[in-house]
Amino acid sequence: MPLATIASEFSIDEAQAKNLSSVLICIVKAALYENDAGPALALIDAEATGLDGRLRGLIEQILVSQLPDWREASVLQRPSLPRYIGVDWRVDVKTASDRVSRMAVPSVLVDLKLQDQPNQADQVPFARHVEFELSKEALHTMLDGLGRIRDQLGAVAGSK
Repeated sequence: MPLATIASEFSIDEAQAKNLSSVLICIVKAALYENDAGPALALIDAEATGLDGRLRGLIEQILVSQLPDWREASVLQRPSLPRYIGVDWRVDVKTASDRVSRMAVPSVLVDLKLQDQPNQADQVPFARHVEFELSKEALHTMLDGLGRIRDQLGAVAGSK
């Protein structure tokens, strides 16, 4: 929201609107960091001694009601690897080729759907497709590697 809009809505000048905006951002960040509205409200009590009780109550109500949604949004915005959405695959047999040895050889066509993290906070994450082809040998190698990863994760999870 532009500072001019904040200033006109609260009947204050733009410097006060900028100060109000930065204080509210600090309060929300404190609540997100602690995953609790209590420390943010303590920050309000310590810093804003002349604050009207009704305004403090309104801020508390907004923090408590919106904190789960803000927390989820902040978790989704943190840097991470692309998120797996889905997979589509099929077995394909080549019926035409420039070499006879490549004909009638089955292969797997895989289409992974991934969601990348946005570069900016106001962007919506977009989905992209990663397509690749695997021969029978490459598929066995990949499945063997995934099996080893599964076993290692199971061993780590079992030792805790």
